[in-house]
Amino acid sequence: MIRSMKKILFFLVLMSLCAGLFVTSCDDGLESETNVELGGIDDAGSGNEEIDDEQTPPSTDGVQTQKKGPMTLSLSAVTPTTATFNTLLDVEQMADYQEAGFIYSTIDEMDIEATHVSKVRITREMSSTKLKQLLRATEYYYTIYLCKNGVYMYGETQGFVTPPFDSNLSVDGTANCYIVDRKGTYSYYATEGNSDVPMRDIASVSVLWESFGTSIAPLVGDLIKSVSYADDYITFQTADTFKEGNAVVAAKDDAGNILWSWHIWLTDQPLGQTYYNNAGTMMDRNLGATSATPGEVGALGLLYQWGRKDPFLGSSSISSETTAKSTISWPSPVSSNSGNGTIEYATAHPTTSIKRNDVNYDWYYTGSSSTDNSRWQSSKTIYDPCPAGWRVPDGGDDGVWSKAGFDDTTYDSINEGISFSISSPSITWYPASGCRSSLDGGLVNVGDSGYYWSASPNSDSSYYAFRLSFSSSGGVYPSSYNYRASGFAVRCARE
Repeated sequence: MIRSMKKILFFLVLMSLCAGLFVTSCDDGLESETNVELGGIDDAGSGNEEIDDEQTPPSTDGVQTQKKGPMTLSLSAVTPTTATFNTLLDVEQMADYQEAGFIYSTIDEMDIEATHVSKVRITREMSSTKLKQLLRATEYYYTIYLCKNGVYMYGETQGFVTPPFDSNLSVDGTANCYIVDRKGTYSYYATEGNSDVPMRDIASVSVLWESFGTSIAPLVGDLIKSVSYADDYITFQTADTFKEGNAVVAAKDDAGNILWSWHIWLTDQPLGQTYYNNAGTMMDRNLGATSATPGEVGALGLLYQWGRKDPFLGSSSISSETTAKSTISWPSPVSSNSGNGTIEYATAHPTTSIKRNDVNYDWYYTGSSSTDNSRWQSSKTIYDPCPAGWRVPDGGDDGVWSKAGFDDTTYDSINEGISFSISSPSITWYPASGCRSSLDGGLVNVGDSGYYWSASPNSDSSYYAFRLSFSSSGGVYPSSYNYRASGFAVRCARE
């Protein structure tokens, strides 16, 4: 009962302060709480901070702990792109304060009104806060802040350095795709996509294919030279000389059947780009691309059938339909029927394209005009091909490209694509990467048209899903649609 009364007193005090019982300057000019970017980090309230309620007191035996007034702050974990803080507020002491929290920055100057400082306000008695999208190999500074009688006060300035990389690729979340930007030995939790349940019955693992995405054929081991499985984790080692490209690793059962497969994307870390009208934050490149530069073949990336997690090769040229070289001969496409047009078949045959059927015009066979819309969704599914923290974007009239105002823009016939105007940076490059036909899986329209899948089905017709499309002859269509058996590019959106 006493504990409950303390909580009630604490929140009554906060409510009275918000109502203006204490008139102070503590909230004057603090745009940093909601609208600051710090070296690519969006501040609180933008989706890059997670604050969780704690039913039991979080540990304050972290890497570093400090206490000032009613607040105890503990840094409990640091990864290449995240930092986790645990906080405790003393309810009785908090009655004397108007506000409490912590601030952080890449600059060693802890002034809450400085534009380089980001602020996290704490209102719960116990909480855990994870800062996301931090920069790798970067020094950060932080401290407690308190507001009492209209005056800010600060705790001791402490710091931490994010490591350049973490060998556990799934530390920030599981996915069907993992990004590697330097040579080394890496591991990831062997789960189905973004689930948290480890796979069972894995007898062996192997690299299915490797590709530079160019006309140069790699040798086996040019990208990944070894792979193994133990204790629910798959571990692989890159080549001694790091090379950019793509590979797929598969887990198999005793009979050699593929249970699941994962895309290993070897490239420099993709950047987030902000689109107009709060449409969202998108990657600076196509999924599987090793470049975001106009005119480079590395910007084309890979191609995906709607609702499938596994990629197919794009072109080795920005202007012709010449499939990029890889370490395997790819199997011929198969027809969609009750045997081949299933999730189970697609999962067990990640290199086989499934042609559309004549009933629902999908690779997914139902025997009727209906289909399954749950393979890709606004809420990330286990079949989503994007890395952790990213997903296939929404499409249609309410989708990212429509909201961002993508419309008729001059086609770049030299570099084969379109530079669209966005909020930050000023432009983003979309190459005309063509597609794989839903009829036969063949590569078509490279250097002439760009097609980009969304996760949104067309509610007016079960045959189609929404996409972005454009062509060299003119016309940009942010909410066009097409058959789901087509193989289009994917531009991932930040979750």
